[in-house]
Amino acid sequence: MTTQNRSSFFLPNGLRRCGRYDTIFYGAYAGIGSTFDMRVRFDLKQKINTAKLQKAADRALRAYPEFAVRPVLHEGRICYETNSAPVKLAPDDGKRLYFGTEDTNGYLFVFLYGERHLSFSIFHSQTDAHGMIGFLVTVMWNYLVAMFPPARLLGTKMFTRHGIRADDSLFYTMDDTERYDPLTKFARPGNMVQPVDLERLFRFPPEDAPKDCASCHLVNLEISNAAFLAKVKELGTTFAPLLGALTAEAIRDCFDVGDRDVVVITTADGRRVVPSNTLGNLAYNVYLPVTPQIAALPLKTQCEKLAEQLATQRTEAHVRATYKDILRQCDEIDAMGDIDKVNAFLTGPEGLANSMTGTGTVFLTYPGRIANNPISGVLLDGLSPGILAAERAIDVYAHRDALIIQFSQKSDDPSLIDAMRRTLKKHGFAVKTRDLGRVTQNVFDFDKIKHV
Repeated sequence: MTTQNRSSFFLPNGLRRCGRYDTIFYGAYAGIGSTFDMRVRFDLKQKINTAKLQKAADRALRAYPEFAVRPVLHEGRICYETNSAPVKLAPDDGKRLYFGTEDTNGYLFVFLYGERHLSFSIFHSQTDAHGMIGFLVTVMWNYLVAMFPPARLLGTKMFTRHGIRADDSLFYTMDDTERYDPLTKFARPGNMVQPVDLERLFRFPPEDAPKDCASCHLVNLEISNAAFLAKVKELGTTFAPLLGALTAEAIRDCFDVGDRDVVVITTADGRRVVPSNTLGNLAYNVYLPVTPQIAALPLKTQCEKLAEQLATQRTEAHVRATYKDILRQCDEIDAMGDIDKVNAFLTGPEGLANSMTGTGTVFLTYPGRIANNPISGVLLDGLSPGILAAERAIDVYAHRDALIIQFSQKSDDPSLIDAMRRTLKKHGFAVKTRDLGRVTQNVFDFDKIKHV
């Protein structure tokens, strides 16, 4: 199904076509061993009131109509039908749940709760980190007002000025293409920056874990965000280059890299270049290659080199050309046939999608900082990111004075985590370790969703 055949998003049977970017997630990052399950965990100061949380989540969903859908398989493609079920709150008991089924009331997301913690789990096809965080802020604001009614006097401008929704008005500011398929809206032909030499790329050896492993091992390394910011200022850089340089140093400490390049893949939000209210996936990859020559330089100079690479990949021309290239990949997947059969091949033993990082060494996601605010101050003891996927990944989040560097991996091998701990200590950071143990990964399974 090519772009020219998608002139209308709505089908006569009431279904809506999904966005083009979704093709990659359903084709390569779905299935038992490959589903990209994004998480955020909130540790709360008080016991959870599930009745009030239910109302808060249902009310928030009204501001996010894009999320109020159930995925169905129709004529070999994923489509969405309108879903009016309550948001699903499920006990965080380690049971594997299936996105888009009755496990999640049909949604591509679910809230998992314990006595004093709440974890949000969402399949990446639904949105990127920007959309996930926006929805969560709205849910937690509604819950704050339900628990402490005077909080409503503070008003919502503290978050709506950042594009986070209190109602559905932003949804109606867009045309259908921007709303549901922003990649097509913003893609343009052009020349992408290509900073990676694939022949020199260092790739991780396979993890000692079965591909269909039902869980990921999560470990948080926590340092002071103020201390990290001071180091950033001392080096005259920004967070991403410094995180990239430290990660590459830890990888060289842990593995026999030799004369190959360690390429840290960070993610960037395209809305900073092409402003939009869409919640469709607009994240794109930014590559920070640390060659042996760069690795031998002082840390300050390493950061300068990586910052230069970062800048070349944040131009409008590069971002739009990157979106055009992603559309090319979507066309290739579409041309292979029915999406469920394509997924079975791409994620199978003979497939091509056995690695998320075919063009880099490791993913390092840094969505940003959750600043001090009434929601955080009143409700939260702490906050932790989460990425549950098919291989090693690093997710970094800042909340209050905690900069959390989370390692997600299929195996229990602590070698890379220990190497990062050594690297952080070498550069003057005090490190706390919190082992979250094995966390069950929720998945998307074509055999379990509704077929129309």
